[in-house]
Amino acid sequence: MMRDENEMLRLAFEACPAGMLLVDGAGRIELVNGECERMFGYGPGDLAGKCVESLMPASLRRAHRGHRAGFAAAPAKRQMGTGRDLVARRRDGSEFFIEVGLTPIDSAMGPKVVAFVIDVSARRDSEYALRRALGELEMANENLARFAYVASHDIQEPLRKISAFADILTAAMAKDDRNEALYAADVMASSALHARRLVADLLAYARAANQSHSVEPISIKAALARALDALSLTVAETKAEIAWTGDDFPVEADRLQLHQLLQNILSNALKYHKPNLPPQVSIHLEPGDSESRLTIADRGIGFASADAETIFEPFRRLHGRGDYPGTGIGLAICKTVAQRHGWRLTATSMPTVGSAFAIDFPAAADAGRGAEL
Repeated sequence: MMRDENEMLRLAFEACPAGMLLVDGAGRIELVNGECERMFGYGPGDLAGKCVESLMPASLRRAHRGHRAGFAAAPAKRQMGTGRDLVARRRDGSEFFIEVGLTPIDSAMGPKVVAFVIDVSARRDSEYALRRALGELEMANENLARFAYVASHDIQEPLRKISAFADILTAAMAKDDRNEALYAADVMASSALHARRLVADLLAYARAANQSHSVEPISIKAALARALDALSLTVAETKAEIAWTGDDFPVEADRLQLHQLLQNILSNALKYHKPNLPPQVSIHLEPGDSESRLTIADRGIGFASADAETIFEPFRRLHGRGDYPGTGIGLAICKTVAQRHGWRLTATSMPTVGSAFAIDFPAAADAGRGAEL
C-alpha cells in the first residue's frame, strides 16, 4: 500500500505543470518533478538528496536557513515571491525570478514541505518594460507641455510685432509718412521671416522626435565631410580653420538624421566664434571596440558649465538674437536624434575658452571600417 501511495505521489508530481519539490525537515530534497529539473537546468535524479539552498544564490542561503527554521516552527500554507523579487539560481550559475507556494504535510517519516515553483522572469521583464514605458511616457508628456508653452510664447512674439507695426504702417500711410511706413514694413517682414523660421524649426524638431528612421552603417568621416560641404559657404565667409585628427569608424544611423545632427553642431561651432577672430574648429575621431567617440570642439565664446544641459532644451538661448541669430532649437534636435539612436551626446565648455560636443556611439554590430556614405 505504501508503495502504491509513493507511486501516486510521484505521478502527481510529474503531472504538475509547475515545478514541484518535496523537502524533508532538514531541508533535503526528496522528490522533484521533471519541470523543476528543467527549470533549474538539472538532469533526472540530479537534485535528489541536495539541500534546497543549493537552488539559491550563495548570498541568500544563510538567511534562507533561518526562514526555513521559522517556517518549521509555525508551518502553514504560504505564498512567497508575490510583490517582491525572489531570486533562484540555475545549475549554470545564472539567476532568475520565481514565485513559490509552500504546503506543509505530516508523514510517518516526519514533517515535510511541498514547494510549488513558478518561473516569473518573463512576467517581471514585461512589468519592468511597462514601468519604464510609463515613465518615459510621463516624461514625454511633461516635455510636450513645456515645449508647447515655450513654442506658443516664442511664436507669439513675431505675431505681436506684426500686429503692432501693422497699426503703425496704417497710421504712417494715413499721414503720408513714407519713412515711418518703410520702417514698419521692414519690421513686419523681419518678424514674418522669424515666424517662418520658427515654424520650420518646429517641424524639424517634430520630425526628429517622431519620424521613422532607417538605420544603416555609415562612415562617420564621410558624414562629417558631407555636413561641412553643406556649410562650405559659411566656412569660406568666416575663414574658419577646420582641423581633423583620429581614424574613421562606422556608425549605425539614419542617414538624414545623422547629417542633421552633425550639421547643427558644426554650425554652432562656426557661429559662436569670438568677435573679429575666425572660427577654429577641431574634429577628433576615436574608434573603439565597444564604443567610439566623435568630439567637435571650438575656441569660441563658450558658455558656463551650469548650462551644459539646458542648452539642449528647445528654444533655450544664452545670447540675444541680435548678437547671434537663430531660434534656439538646433541643439534640441541634436539631443533628440542622439536619444532615438541610443547615442550619448554631452557638452563641456568654459566662457571665453570654447566648447566641446562629444558623441559616444555604440560599436556598429555588422559594419566594417570605411563604410560608404
